[in-house]
Amino acid sequence: MIGAMQQQLDFIAYIQRMLVEGEFTATYKYALLHAIADICVEQQNEDQSAPMEIKIDTLVDKFIQLYWNHSMPYAAHSTDIITNTEDMLLKQNSQGQAKFITEIYKLQNAGVKSYNAFKNYQQYNQVISSLRRTFIDGPLWRLQLLSGKEECFLYPHILLGKGREPKRIVLNAGIAQCFRRFYDLVVHLSVTEWIEKVQTIKANQTLLGSQSQLQEFLFGSNRTALKVVTPLLIDIQNGLCFYCQKPMNLKNEKETKKTPEIDHFIPFKRYPNDLAHNFVAAHADCNNNKRDHLAAFAHRDRWLEQNLDIHKAEITNKLQPYFYCDADKSLAVSNWAYQVAESSSAKLWLGKNSFEQAKPTAELFMFPNASQPELNQVAKPEVSLKSIDNALKLPYFPNIKIACGHFKTGDESDMELMDAPLGAGKLDPQVHFLAHASGNSMNGGKHPILDGDLLLLELITSDKAGSLRGQIVAIERDDISGDGQYLLRKVNKLPNGQYELIAQNPDYEVMIADESMRTFARFKQVVAE
Repeated sequence: MIGAMQQQLDFIAYIQRMLVEGEFTATYKYALLHAIADICVEQQNEDQSAPMEIKIDTLVDKFIQLYWNHSMPYAAHSTDIITNTEDMLLKQNSQGQAKFITEIYKLQNAGVKSYNAFKNYQQYNQVISSLRRTFIDGPLWRLQLLSGKEECFLYPHILLGKGREPKRIVLNAGIAQCFRRFYDLVVHLSVTEWIEKVQTIKANQTLLGSQSQLQEFLFGSNRTALKVVTPLLIDIQNGLCFYCQKPMNLKNEKETKKTPEIDHFIPFKRYPNDLAHNFVAAHADCNNNKRDHLAAFAHRDRWLEQNLDIHKAEITNKLQPYFYCDADKSLAVSNWAYQVAESSSAKLWLGKNSFEQAKPTAELFMFPNASQPELNQVAKPEVSLKSIDNALKLPYFPNIKIACGHFKTGDESDMELMDAPLGAGKLDPQVHFLAHASGNSMNGGKHPILDGDLLLLELITSDKAGSLRGQIVAIERDDISGDGQYLLRKVNKLPNGQYELIAQNPDYEVMIADESMRTFARFKQVVAE
């Protein structure tokens, strides 16, 4: 725990040094910091303290997304910024135009009108390939040059170098969690320094004039495209405000407080990207009162059900021409935002001037008619939970095998104590425990869980439930003799109200939960042994 805290302090100090000691002739390094932070939030890494792999092409794609609006002609005093002259492009390099800007501008003039359209562009792979070398030789290599010397705190340079074609970078252990923990700070610093750099490039002075609109132009939401969202969400929500569940004013009368507005459910200030499944329609009054707060857990559960369950496909089909559609990414961003809120004891917005503590108070996630799970699965040990060197100890149950296959019987006898894993965040021996996986049903996807892996799990209790949709959980049921059986699966709610239990290994069929099953623990991460 102390090691993780020290790494986070070192991370902040390193970012500060980078912005002071780094050489910034272009804006690419700011873009790379922003891109890595985004990807750490968007990619669900089961073991948050472990090294994290990011493909080079994923970073290049993220660069194109970040620079897309920057590659449109700028006119500070014009209501129509779309022109046909390259002279109206803001320079992003003090020594000439940045190649990413030039190439994206060519795409836009070839009829590719949005980043989402580019994702479906026939020559997508060719464009990525044409920009890969610029990315590797420029920001990827130069970001960690402080005062001219390599200091590879974020990721090693071992795969980089002249003539090499790395396929990926690997963030050092714990760095992905630092980016997730301090995402708001990293993005704020990146954007602020980015804007200042654009303003100080002499070639931009004539274009900029009044600079009050620059941040909105470079990093604002696509307000024009948001108009397409309104009728869809009004229909999905049956004309009701998403938050207060009262009718919205659809007649353009004087009652402007009840006029529908589109709200970013995860606030745009927290995650400055437009994802199609992140939108809800709300009264102007509710939207303005919520501002940049995260909504309460009750609102989050309703958002999950509306946008990621029942209407997921409809939102994708209708909004794909205008916005990036990835329900899994929306879920990952939501999980990140609420995890950060919980860890910092933030306030969540309930309703007008009303807030609750960021502690999940939802009922236990139970399958229909299932009995309440017992909360004494981790017995209070009669020995000290601290070792001689003051390291935190967690209960380890060698006889509980969390089945990655089919239900397996186990018991809580012979409980032992093991050192808590470093970098796993705040741990409580009364809630968190360790057990081994057994089987191969979760051996698949980006973050496989292997037979024999040591798992860190968190008991699901009435004050720490929250929404479990899309998360990996341990499920318990009793066998004929009354002994507990345990199974690890990803949970998804179906439109008919049933829950399906999904294996990451495609060789295993999806199971439908029944009344004999109950959620037992939330999977946190695989622990290195």
